[in-house]
Amino acid sequence: AMVFGPHERFVRHLGLVMGFYTVPNEFGLDRWLIDYQEAGSGRSAGLRPIQDATRAMAMFSFPAADLDVDYRDVAAQKRLLRERMAGLGWLTPRILAHLDHTPDFYLDQVAQVVMDRWSSGRVGLLGDAAFSSSPLSGQGTGLALVGAYLLAGELAAAGWDPEAGFAAYEGRMRSFVEANQEIGRLHARSRDVPGPDTEPSPQPAEWPTDLIERALNGVELPDYAGVPDSGALAGSDPRLSSY
Repeated sequence: AMVFGPHERFVRHLGLVMGFYTVPNEFGLDRWLIDYQEAGSGRSAGLRPIQDATRAMAMFSFPAADLDVDYRDVAAQKRLLRERMAGLGWLTPRILAHLDHTPDFYLDQVAQVVMDRWSSGRVGLLGDAAFSSSPLSGQGTGLALVGAYLLAGELAAAGWDPEAGFAAYEGRMRSFVEANQEIGRLHARSRDVPGPDTEPSPQPAEWPTDLIERALNGVELPDYAGVPDSGALAGSDPRLSSY
């Protein structure tokens, strides 16, 4: 916010709220993710495995265009989730029964971060701070890891000149990021609840194959062989000593 302005300027909400928390794995979950979507309401409940096989990750989503989430009031967030999931069938009541005892509850709007530039002067942004694609893209971790590799590599290749390194990093990443953000938006629209006068949203099978290819493989990862690391330059430039 100090460098680029209020974060609200860059956040794009996708019309959904998602909640996550771990529960005892009393559902026989073994490696497979299971998901239940209620036709006509946009609500869903699901479970996915985690590293601890005795537990599982519960996942809920519901449509909400303009929900103001108070991040400090976890009790209110849990009440909201119960209210929005009331009457949802399947395993939902059993999953919700663990809501008050989970150590890691999280709820938020599904959103993306869309910025014209990811750097200013000596400040560069990475991962969700620069280009959150939302959980609906399935690529948040991948984008962050690829971005970290390219950011470090391009800074090194530019002799640790921030302006040149940041520009090269963004040049390599921008198309890859935009493709994955579009995947997230398409997924969100596919979960919309259509009104009586609206056309159905495109389903995943109709997504352009070139978009999917660009989202999966649309970035080159150079090996950056022989580029200097920041430690080699720290002795001659005190500004680099804290890198």
